Amino acid sequence: MIDSLLKPLDVLPRFAYPFLWADYVELLCLCSKNSLISKGNLQAQAQEAEDLQADLEDNRDENSEPLDDKISNRWGDIQKRLQARSKSFPGWPFELDGDVLRSRFEPEKPDHRLYVTLLVASSLRLCLNKRHPEITGAFEEISYHWLRQSLTSIWQVRLFGAHQTLPNSYSGTLYVKLSKLAQDVQGRLLKSAQDYDPRDTGDGGIDLVAWQNMGDQRGNMLVIFGQCACSPTDWESKQLDVTPASTEAHIHLDHPGAAYCFVPHDLSINETTWARASHVRRTIIVDRLRLLNLFEVLNIWHELPKWPFTLEVLQSKITSAT
Repeated sequence: MIDSLLKPLDVLPRFAYPFLWADYVELLCLCSKNSLISKGNLQAQAQEAEDLQADLEDNRDENSEPLDDKISNRWGDIQKRLQARSKSFPGWPFELDGDVLRSRFEPEKPDHRLYVTLLVASSLRLCLNKRHPEITGAFEEISYHWLRQSLTSIWQVRLFGAHQTLPNSYSGTLYVKLSKLAQDVQGRLLKSAQDYDPRDTGDGGIDLVAWQNMGDQRGNMLVIFGQCACSPTDWESKQLDVTPASTEAHIHLDHPGAAYCFVPHDLSINETTWARASHVRRTIIVDRLRLLNLFEVLNIWHELPKWPFTLEVLQSKITSAT
């Protein structure tokens, strides 16, 4: 028997980021009995949360504004984010009508399925812990397909993260995987087997690797290191795991590798501005909008697997939105 996918949805987002609250509202909409949610539903959901004040307030103050005012102010930010998604997100499976969000999710549409899969990955805190590996593994596979399709055929793209099952994924201990990777990217492994725990089968902070096949063994080639992060805040530090400062502690390359960080979150304010911009480092961030845009431009939705947990959201009609 498969464990349920979602926890009760009465735990509000811990942070005030509008993209997280917009995700929360979308998930509530998908799980609502009548496939819609409104500002009033969100107010009711907030009032029922046991730790309402701790979740809602960034700076807790006994003289803070009334709850209804807080929700009203927050709904304005949520509504703006949802409006932006309705205009720019390929495969957005919702419809926004004033203060009401309605689900238009059609499971047979691959663009809808991908959007909901990314939404679940970005809402990992609301998923049962036993299901986390399944969800994070799916997101790594989505990132793999995005990277593979964004590069020409002379590039090799492989999964490096732990517990991967796709063909050509690296396997074995961390030292074994790094040794194989060093050979593939024509680099030099800087540490010996004694420097690594022989029981460590992790990824050393690397989830994806790609390199351009130059047709020789002279080095000085293009290499990409990718990290996948589903936490709304972990990506801020995890993006550094694939920068030269981290990767070159293991493998020396003649040319520094490029750092890609994949996140299922919507980290856009508009076409020119990142959400949480002060935390974006000198890395290539591939967020929800960039993931969806590539699959839309190349029309390769159907190449993605159908992950069962995506449809389980529809079976979780556990909220009481009316």
